[in-house]
Amino acid sequence: MGKNKKGSQEWKEYRISILEEKAKSDDDFEKYITFISSGALIITITFVEKISPLEQSIHKWILISGWGFLASTLLINLISHYLSSRFNEKTIQNLDEKMPFEKLICKIKERNKVISTLNVISIISLGIGIISILLFAAINAYNHG
Repeated sequence: MGKNKKGSQEWKEYRISILEEKAKSDDDFEKYITFISSGALIITITFVEKISPLEQSIHKWILISGWGFLASTLLINLISHYLSSRFNEKTIQNLDEKMPFEKLICKIKERNKVISTLNVISIISLGIGIISILLFAAINAYNHG
């Protein structure tokens, strides 16, 4: 019996360490996507100012689209972070109200699905934004080169 208890305790500790690592990874994800998208916005503004002024640039709509996607990435990431915090509060409230386990798990899965969807949209938006800006830069570097 002692071995089973010890093994069970080790699995619980292992599970907790995985949850802690996941929380850290989620925090890092939000930081990195924010840094990348805001950094890309700053770099493109510098590019436009120093290398390819808008008056001389062609296909400006590509740049504007890229900026829109990067700004959307920041907004979606902010919404995701806000909702994650609110969902944690709801889960705590559900626990305090002694919600049945099965129902609680369903609620948590629904909430996690919303956050995961927003995170995927953020990644896609960031990718499209970066590709748009690179395309604009390549076109204009070629034409002004």
